[in-house]
Amino acid sequence: MTVEIRRATHQDIDACARINYEAFKGISDRHKFPTDFPTLDFATEITDILIHSPSYFDIVAENSGEVVGCGFMDERNPIRGIGPVSVDRTFQGKGTGRQIMKALLEQGKEAAGIRLVQESFNLASLSLYISLGFEVKEPLVLMEGMFRSPPQYDFEVRPLSSEDIDECQALCNRVYGCDRTSEIEYALNNFSPLVTTKQGRIVAYTCAVSTFGHSVAETAADMQALLLGAAAYSPGEVLCFHLPVRYAGLFRWCLQEGLRALKPLAVMAIGEYQQPVGCVLPSYLY
Repeated sequence: MTVEIRRATHQDIDACARINYEAFKGISDRHKFPTDFPTLDFATEITDILIHSPSYFDIVAENSGEVVGCGFMDERNPIRGIGPVSVDRTFQGKGTGRQIMKALLEQGKEAAGIRLVQESFNLASLSLYISLGFEVKEPLVLMEGMFRSPPQYDFEVRPLSSEDIDECQALCNRVYGCDRTSEIEYALNNFSPLVTTKQGRIVAYTCAVSTFGHSVAETAADMQALLLGAAAYSPGEVLCFHLPVRYAGLFRWCLQEGLRALKPLAVMAIGEYQQPVGCVLPSYLY
């Protein structure tokens, strides 16, 4: 079996979307966890965005002219983020995923670090990433639900504006130790990002309270205020986000608020990594 790696093109969207949908659904169904790509239409929408974005390095694995795998790397920040990486079910366990990952790592070899979020129940991908040099840095749980409490009166939660970008990035550097300015700017143009202020100072922000946006706060109390404020901005909407399990108090608070843990994940990294000194909810990429 010969597999060739090449850059993805517009013509690969449908094939990559199908592979993402089937691969994620297959492993999730076997372990009875929810999948990140619940429908083929959603997988197509996300794959279309990734392949058309100049900020992503996208590749496919091809066998005899047929796309049998795909992988993506977010290159917006000094720390690169890998995902999704998927292989057609008939080619899984035959080295195709390793070839895709090696090509992505080669592309990111000059970066300060590379990270990804891995589903902990997928032991095949865990073993692959460990063998390629990744280390588990932060166990996570996927949380979902609607908060019961109203916003906290001593905090203000409001939409993030362009004038807030520098202060949010300074907060990210203090807490997370990395530059994510480009993601904040992207969120400002494509999502509905929010900031939490106390006595006129930004103490937390979110690009989106979802698996596709990260959130940063100085303390767990600041994160609670941000989450309750975000819930008030989207009444009746079910929120979903990654929560590091070491924030035990925040975890318990989320459970008391009526949220539930859906599945275990972990941030994995190669190269530069600073454990957050405040409170961070990682995105799908890290």
